Amino acid sequence: MSSIESPSAGQGRLMAPGQRRLRLYVTMGQRLLRDSLLFHILLHDEVELVGESETGVATLNRLKRATPSVLLIEENLQDNDGLTIAEHALAVNPSLSVLLISDTPVSSGRMAIYLEAGIKAVVSKDQPVQELIKTLFYIRNGQVYVGNWQPESAPAAMLAYQALSGREREVAQLMAKRLPVRDIAGRLGVSCKTVHSYKDRIFVKLGFERLPELILFMQRHQHGAAE
Repeated sequence: MSSIESPSAGQGRLMAPGQRRLRLYVTMGQRLLRDSLLFHILLHDEVELVGESETGVATLNRLKRATPSVLLIEENLQDNDGLTIAEHALAVNPSLSVLLISDTPVSSGRMAIYLEAGIKAVVSKDQPVQELIKTLFYIRNGQVYVGNWQPESAPAAMLAYQALSGREREVAQLMAKRLPVRDIAGRLGVSCKTVHSYKDRIFVKLGFERLPELILFMQRHQHGAAE
């Protein structure tokens, strides 16, 4: 992504009238990289750039007035980290879709933290700009996009999942749908304490520490997990 040539000032930022916009705000500290990305992104007429910043503080000060639908933010900023700024932005506008640009491919632990915080997608700088643009359009309506990302522990976790009991798999599938423990207990006809026991066993057997890790695993392996 960083190898893209930077356009001349103002080039590629024209928008066709009368189209529904993807209202984009961009926060990146590297001006040349930001201009390069915007050159390619704004070739799509349905994208409207409503603001851009180099720092997290400037972003938070301008977001309310800019009213973006998507925030594209760098993981490491000059004055803060992108996750912290995104969390503050989401607290003010929960409907905002956030795409985080990471310096390197993310680990399963980091991805789980980002998903738990409300980040809709993560794209690393070494991925093609076309992947970033595809992701922008996918998350514009609030959907989570994990692309071709795979947890390092996916093969081992799948083997462990296949070794779960039928009831443990059933609980895992309901948990992955974000159903509250009380609802899972009612659906299965067991106590909440029993559901918590199943949850603890599932997490230990699969090697997960957080619910977002289980959710991501189930999203990436829907066919195998349903068998």
